[in-house]
Amino acid sequence: MIEASAAGGSRSTQLLVYEDPEEGFRGFLAYAGASAPLAAGGLRVQRGLRGETIVALAEAMALKERVLALNVDGAKCGIDYDPAASGKHGAMLRFLRFLAPHLRDRLSLGPDMGTAFDEIEALARQAGISSVKAAIARAQGLPEAEVLRRLELLDEPVGPLTLGQRRAGHALAQATLAALRHVGARARPACALQGFGTLGRAAALSLHEAGVRIIAVADEHGSLRRDEGLDVPALLAVAQGAPVGEQGRQGAAGDRALPLRLEVDAVVLAACEDGMSTYEAAALPAAAVAVGANRGLSDGAEALLHERGILVVPDFVGGAGGSAAMDALFAVPHAGSARAVLDRTAAVLDVLTDDVLTRARKTGTRPRQAALELAAERAVPNEARPYGLRLLDRTAGDDPRRRCEAART
Repeated sequence: MIEASAAGGSRSTQLLVYEDPEEGFRGFLAYAGASAPLAAGGLRVQRGLRGETIVALAEAMALKERVLALNVDGAKCGIDYDPAASGKHGAMLRFLRFLAPHLRDRLSLGPDMGTAFDEIEALARQAGISSVKAAIARAQGLPEAEVLRRLELLDEPVGPLTLGQRRAGHALAQATLAALRHVGARARPACALQGFGTLGRAAALSLHEAGVRIIAVADEHGSLRRDEGLDVPALLAVAQGAPVGEQGRQGAAGDRALPLRLEVDAVVLAACEDGMSTYEAAALPAAAVAVGANRGLSDGAEALLHERGILVVPDFVGGAGGSAAMDALFAVPHAGSARAVLDRTAAVLDVLTDDVLTRARKTGTRPRQAALELAAERAVPNEARPYGLRLLDRTAGDDPRRRCEAART
């Protein structure tokens, strides 16, 4: 087993490399930043994974933390391994043992592509680690037992999904709703979703609950369309991973690129990296795009959409739900119920997205540039606790919907 430093994407980014003693695959851990008491990011299992990708994802994670005004550095880790291989759990277990000193010190780990939170938690316990989020206890000044108790809320249902399943997608839905307000969408707007895994399913549910018509969803196999609106609860009743195009009683099946060809108020990108080509961006008929997937839209495609007057919520805003949920879970004296945590997460994303889109409108810049400026301005003292719901404290009594209306006029 080797731990070595390698060049990162910036001076403040560190990449550690793991070589598996049994199968020879490589694993990577990147930190973006070294000043905060906590560093947070996900664990990815992906065939062909490279250190450069992990570095880029860690730096994107750092942007999520900064734009939320959290005193948390970015991190990301993963192994170059087929997530469908029979040896996956053994490979992850050995990698988690490599990560153990970091998890006990300042690394707070979550799921990413090819992993699930309950999966990595169970394996961490096998490796002698109480939780992949145990580092929060010391950084936030909470007893470890209290951190573990609050983490149990992630398993509580909020509707047909648990808090853990809903948190990131619910936040993406709030970012989408804020974008719909900014473009002046109709009373019952229509959305199309690219991606129907954990992120897309939760986003679809929350948008449906908010009265949005989900007229199309797509996964890696194909798509399903119904102009009057799909029955989202019925879709969620089908096991995750089942091809959406096979739910024939729901609507008409199509190809997986269908959501990018429909005249809708917003398209939600909740699938994978580079979810829209520049060719598709040049013809997209939607009014807004909300990106939840990490690096879900290339810079070229995003710039082209902006030139065409299509509003884009960038990935490190629309995809900030995991970090926002940790803020909602640990910043308060008492976490309360799973619903309360979800509501606080939604409020944070509502304020964040409105801040970004309002600045972009006033300055005439891309929302990405506005978000980068906000991230640079939201410095938190090094001695501050990681979580503090600072965006909500700053805007107490201020309804982002009213600010949106004022900006529009």
